[in-house]
Amino acid sequence: MTILGIGGLLNDAACAVLKDGVLVAAVEQKKAARRFQAGQLPADAISACLRIAGVKPADVDSVALVRPFTHGAEAPIQLQLRDMFPNSEVLVVEHHLAHAASACYASPFEEATVLTLDRNGDFRCGARWTFSGSRLTLDKELYHPDSLGELYGRVTSLAGFEPNADEHKVQWLSTSGDDRFRSCSWRYCPRGMAGGRASTAPSFTGSGRAAVVSAASSTGVSG
Repeated sequence: MTILGIGGLLNDAACAVLKDGVLVAAVEQKKAARRFQAGQLPADAISACLRIAGVKPADVDSVALVRPFTHGAEAPIQLQLRDMFPNSEVLVVEHHLAHAASACYASPFEEATVLTLDRNGDFRCGARWTFSGSRLTLDKELYHPDSLGELYGRVTSLAGFEPNADEHKVQWLSTSGDDRFRSCSWRYCPRGMAGGRASTAPSFTGSGRAAVVSAASSTGVSG
């Protein structure tokens, strides 16, 4: 079976090809064409993946499309895919399930606890899964705006970088840092409230100070 996977259509679009469960090609649109418009199919990356895999569009059995993939109606993209891959089944995959699957199915583990965290995918910012054999079972979800990814994006902006794009730069810079601002950081990321979860949505002013809105939920993860 040949599967073409497509994801990141609202930010960093990319695709991959699997043949009989083996990854044979993976290309990011910006690497293939150095251009990308949100909400459009990564045509250059798709062409590159098919060429590397030695696969024709008619040979693709299934196209897996990861949510979210459009700000508007979903029908146009699905119709485009049906035209491009006439013999394939088009499947829509939930955002955090795709994250979890890419982690566990490529790992050497037969059983594992899988944690997915991001800023906001399908209105979710985190999920915990149980992986056993070939099955993933969802245990718990966290919803936006209770998002560590959102906090990380705002810190990225405070540091002078582009949020939702340059977080990886802040991550690498952090390896050269120290913990002098640790106590300050915890002020903007409470570790919990009695009976539930603390959500944090800081907004930074021009002076660099942050305003924090916190809320508690009885359905949160304790720890």
